[in-house]
Amino acid sequence: MASTDELLVSCRFYFEAPGLQDKQIMEVSGLSAENPAAGGDKVLGSGKNAVNLRQAAPTQVKFTPVVIKVVATTNKDLYQWYEDCNKNDGGASQWKDNRKEASVTVYDQAGTMKARWELLNAYPTKYEGPKLEASSNDVANETITLVHEGLKRVPA
Repeated sequence: MASTDELLVSCRFYFEAPGLQDKQIMEVSGLSAENPAAGGDKVLGSGKNAVNLRQAAPTQVKFTPVVIKVVATTNKDLYQWYEDCNKNDGGASQWKDNRKEASVTVYDQAGTMKARWELLNAYPTKYEGPKLEASSNDVANETITLVHEGLKRVPA
């Protein structure tokens, strides 16, 4: 029997966070979580008849930083968020007060949300402006790297 699940097309997706205008994403990577196993690759002990004891067990979850490349516009709220979290001139950093519940959302051709990944307590640790080249006709972009405290794929 054929699947009735709709295929997600990677051409209609957006980055959203409170206080920021919705961003059209050019590229996103790092939407991943991992629970590395402990003990599975080592012998933990030995019993009668030289039987080795091995047991793989999950450890704490690790989240990968999420890298988002968006279309650059005259709006500079993305850079301002980075600056608010990372003072470059010394003094106290305000990253803790500026964390946001951010998301990456995929829409279908009719504009209906079909998939969403939520980033819990996210804040930017790196900002990268566009590569500007006189002979290029590429759209300018901004890239931001986010760390977060959790990743959830939520129902559409």
